Amino acid sequence: MFFVIDSRGTQTLRRRPEIWTNLWQMRDFMPVSVVIPTVVSSPCPLLAEEGADTVLTATGIQVPRDSAWVPMQIDLSAFANDKGDIHLGALEAALNDCVSRGDTLHDEHDWPSPAIQFDSWLNRRLAVTIRGWGDLVRRWKADPTAFQTLNELEDIASFIAGIMSARSRALAMKSGYCPAVDLEGTSLRNSDMEMRRRWQRAVDDTALRHRNLIAMSVWDVFPQGQPADLRYFDLLPIVRCAHCLSFRRDVDIKHWNINEFRRFYERVSAILQRNVEAGRIAKQV
Repeated sequence: MFFVIDSRGTQTLRRRPEIWTNLWQMRDFMPVSVVIPTVVSSPCPLLAEEGADTVLTATGIQVPRDSAWVPMQIDLSAFANDKGDIHLGALEAALNDCVSRGDTLHDEHDWPSPAIQFDSWLNRRLAVTIRGWGDLVRRWKADPTAFQTLNELEDIASFIAGIMSARSRALAMKSGYCPAVDLEGTSLRNSDMEMRRRWQRAVDDTALRHRNLIAMSVWDVFPQGQPADLRYFDLLPIVRCAHCLSFRRDVDIKHWNINEFRRFYERVSAILQRNVEAGRIAKQV
């Protein structure tokens, strides 16, 4: 069961605090998850955001209905030494391998329905979950509340996004970009010649093989294997770097209280809302 906390319903939640009480009491009841409405975005500036109205039960990632995903996982801790220094060459190789293997798996997978099979052909979606953000900060012995700490994580996220997009771009040039790009451009068929030329230049310069690449869990801002330290709340903006999100929790919050539980979700909701508002501004291509 997935309980959706919609930011548009915050007034109702304030008038009915027992809703939060019930969610808090069920926090460790395994079939129950608390999620927030999200959108699925794309690193390709030619493709629009999509509403996520269902959940991949195997990963907890929120996705559009009848969409086809190849999920994989990379834990940054596996590429870092005890001080948190990342072996960038090894990480780059692993990221490239995920994109290449994921692309192959789209063609090899036996999708469960014609609608999902069509989405696989149309969008070639990958969900490479990047984990270990909180663990890196712990190894750095850095202050998780400092802006500098968040900035350093965002630099790593930018590196990851750049590597994966470049690999997807290379595959697009070799095997063709995802057909969703052409579908997006059908509205320009009746436009003037200059507009169609500009669109084609944008396709030539930016189209990728995959509509989506990076996934994250909102709970991975906390170090794994220990109680969730409230100071790590300030790392939550890192989730803005993901193209899809999971709310699956595997950290201990028994020491929290109901107000801290609620504040966590309200903080995530505010970050996602700012993302939606920013997405209303046209992308530059």
